Amino acid sequence: MKKIKAYLSLVFAKYIFNKNQAWKKNPLDFQKKIMSDLVLKAKKTKFGIDHSFSNIKNYSDFKKHVPIRDYEGLKEYIDLIKSNKKDVLWPGKPK
Repeated sequence: MKKIKAYLSLVFAKYIFNKNQAWKKNPLDFQKKIMSDLVLKAKKTKFGIDHSFSNIKNYSDFKKHVPIRDYEGLKEYIDLIKSNKKDVLWPGKPK
């Protein structure tokens, strides 16, 4: 049993190592993919609809549609979350 665990641990470690090497070699590609995935996942939220996430294809679009703001600028969304609304800043309800 110990040999199987050791072997599986080695296989898993190699997988993680290779995965890390891939993103280390192409960090911008991975950042673009992550941003795209996050925008896609949040596009049906109130924040995503209000900021035209369905039209965001790259970082320049994101900068154009989503202004920098402080807590006060997000207060209306926070208040909706506090009043038990779902799909406000992120799909579902926060825990």
